[in-house]
Amino acid sequence: MSSRLLDQLTSFGRKVDPVIIQALSRSSNSTFRPALEYHFKVGGGKRMRAALVMLSCAAAGGKLSDALAPAAVVELIHNYSLVMDDIIDHGEVRRGKPTVRAKMGDSVALLVGMFYREIIDDIVDECSSRDRIRRKSVEAMKEIIDGERLDLLFEQAGRVDPYLISNRVLDPDFRMYLDMIGKKTASLFRTAAIIGGYAAKADRKTIENLGEFGWKSGLAFQVMDDVLDVYGQSTGKETAKDVIEHKLGNAAILVALRHLPKAGRSELLSILRSEKVTKTMASKARALAARTPAEYECRTVAMEYLDEAKKHLDILDGSDYKRSLSQLADMVVLRTY
Repeated sequence: MSSRLLDQLTSFGRKVDPVIIQALSRSSNSTFRPALEYHFKVGGGKRMRAALVMLSCAAAGGKLSDALAPAAVVELIHNYSLVMDDIIDHGEVRRGKPTVRAKMGDSVALLVGMFYREIIDDIVDECSSRDRIRRKSVEAMKEIIDGERLDLLFEQAGRVDPYLISNRVLDPDFRMYLDMIGKKTASLFRTAAIIGGYAAKADRKTIENLGEFGWKSGLAFQVMDDVLDVYGQSTGKETAKDVIEHKLGNAAILVALRHLPKAGRSELLSILRSEKVTKTMASKARALAARTPAEYECRTVAMEYLDEAKKHLDILDGSDYKRSLSQLADMVVLRTY
């Protein structure tokens, strides 16, 4: 994936930024505005999900202008989930920049997330097919929340929440992992593609195939995100963040555990179950994973989901937008950050 193509797709997705900034500024106090706009003016991001809405709409025969508001809805859902995720995980760095909570504080970050949630509904009212988009958006947010809950249950230590301690999952299998990332990540990719179809007023079969394309692309995205967390060098996030956060809900870690001999498996689990994982311990965990074929196997899984996803584009007529959708899916797997 060339940096030029990545820049083109990112620029395409950023067409939603003025829509979002305008919506945020309409009903917010001027002193609160810098915190609200931080994710969009300072915090970076590739706007991949916004691009997915717009390209899905155009590839299905719709007008890009009809997709701008729906794309803004999806991008706000995504950023709402990121703000909340960073509060929950005490995240300090995202997209190579300080997180909203690191920059503004936890209390203000919580208010930012709450405001995003309300603005989402305001923008939905500006969309055609607003009732379908609202239902799909709410459904996606519920799935994301449950995916976050499952992700927390896969953490092996570090939290004192009674619910998490009593329901912690100590030995998740790959099927459980896929259920978790399906809700936490792939659901919004699917929603983005479907909402793009709604904006184009596409037929049911086209919308179903767009949804499957988004779903499988989202699974591929998260598997690769896990690989980059463990094996990547420049991800814009803290190195080995999942290990430091005691997460067993990481594809590379789960596969590595399956391959490690008993002593190595015990050592990796011991690190994840330590009360505090230091950077030295995280480096050791990465080294243990590197002794296994986990990276290769996970990349293979991601490529399989990518190939399956792109088959669902066959229903669309040939166009530059269809080709861009395929390239966007490639970017999901071939990215290095």
